[in-house]
Amino acid sequence: MNATAAADEVADLRHQRRDLRRELARVRWWRRLIAARRDLTLASLTFPDGVGNDDSAWHALATDAPTALELSGAVWPDVHEVSMADLEVLDALDARLDRYEQRLSATLDSVTAHMVEAMGRVNGVR
Repeated sequence: MNATAAADEVADLRHQRRDLRRELARVRWWRRLIAARRDLTLASLTFPDGVGNDDSAWHALATDAPTALELSGAVWPDVHEVSMADLEVLDALDARLDRYEQRLSATLDSVTAHMVEAMGRVNGVR
């Protein structure tokens, strides 16, 4: 392989790596959102008390603390009946994203290895 062809291969592999890294970042962003939504769904199922319980020791400190109703309205503005099925759907989505992320990572590793080899050919290193 001549130097020009090897340089073209390196440029192509760099482009592939950039695209793979961008897609990997997007998948990881979605996984963080799914995890956050799962946390909110789980919290909705258990519906925690608000801050500043009725305990008199906390009453003075919690004078301007938001109520549980205010907090739940801010966290779940589109309140709908939440069920365990919602958690199952979120878990299934995350599992699919996890498998996709693993395939992307493996492909990125492979492309990177090929790029390093091609760069060695460009620079005359074997």
